[in-house]
Parts: sequence; C-alpha cells; structure tokens
Amino acid sequence: MQKVLLSAAATAAFSLTSFSAAAVTQQGAFIGINGGSSHYSLNHYNTNFNDYNDTAFGAVAGYRWVVDRPFALGVEAGYVDLGQLKAGQGYISYSYEDKYKGQALLLGVNGKWDLPHGFTITARGGFAHSRTKLGERVTYNNYYNNTYPTDHYHETSNDNGFYAGVGFGYDFSENIGVTLTYDYYGLKAHDITGDHHTIDVGVTGAALEYRFW
Repeated sequence: MQKVLLSAAATAAFSLTSFSAAAVTQQGAFIGINGGSSHYSLNHYNTNFNDYNDTAFGAVAGYRWVVDRPFALGVEAGYVDLGQLKAGQGYISYSYEDKYKGQALLLGVNGKWDLPHGFTITARGGFAHSRTKLGERVTYNNYYNNTYPTDHYHETSNDNGFYAGVGFGYDFSENIGVTLTYDYYGLKAHDITGDHHTIDVGVTGAALEYRFW
C-alpha cells in the first residue's frame, strides 16, 4: 500500500511539474482584434430610438510584463466602433430617420492570469475619449406637386469617459489565444444630450490576440 501511495504521489507531482512548465507566463508585445454585439442604454435621454442593438468591433495593441507567474500586467491602446442606434417613423405629412453612433480611442491597463490547461482570465480598463454623432433625416411629403424636400441635422460631441472589461479564454499556443469578453463603455455626449449623464454601452463578444514572444 505504501508503494502505491508513493507512486501516486510521484505521479501527481510529475503532473503538476509538467503543467507548470507548460503554462509559463510570458511577457512582450501583443495585438488583438475584437467584435461582438453592442447594446446602448439612453434611459435618461428623451429619445424615440427603437433599436438599441448593433455590432461593435475594435483593435488594440500593447505590452505585458510578468508580475508574478502566472500573472502578467500591461498597458494597451486601441480603438472601438460601438455601432449605432436607429429610429424611424412615417406620418402623413413627413417621415424621419435618426441614427446615433459611438466611437472611442482607448488608453488603459490590462491583466492576464494563466489557468491550468491553457485557459486564461483577462481584465482591462482605462480612459476612453469618445466621439458620438447624432444624425437625423426628415422627408416632407407634398402630394400636390409630388415634391419630397429633405432636411438633414447633424450633431457631434467629443468627450472623455472610461471603459472596463473581463474575459475568459483559451491559449492555443504561447502566441495565439481567443477570449470570450464583456466590455463596458461609459461615454459622455454633453453636446448632444445637454447633460453630463453617462451613456452606457455594453458589448458581449470575442477577441483574438497575437503575442510577439
């Protein structure tokens, strides 16, 4: 029995040692692309939008340093397009179409924790310089002379906000990994909404990362 226990302990120790060698956390530069489904929240703003969901995509580049294996901490910079909200309605005398679009430049920090069997946990957050645009097109119906004049309205707001996100992923190798992500963007649009309330945008999606080490 003692030999069996010693053998089992040796096997377990060898397995842990093998795993530790295979899951060495690296440091270096990385680039990534991400995309997913975005959802806007404008509850505080009186609006007629009826479609709050769209597609978001972005890109990021940065560098990570090993803090204490299996944890690495780094910096990142990137860009995200959060898609747009839409609204539209037709009446006897006129019809309108509204679009609200959000974009942001990102600068922040990120962390990566290597788990057993190639799985990972990631987190990110930082500063978001946003650019939001509101466009409206109104078409007037004149049935007497068959003319349809159209008016266009545009407003743009550049503001500072923040972003944060978490992810659970898998590394196929030391260089390539994929992650299921949820990112939150707290944007401002003072010149459009007329207040300092935060426009909440959540993005559920996935990210692909390539690491140069």
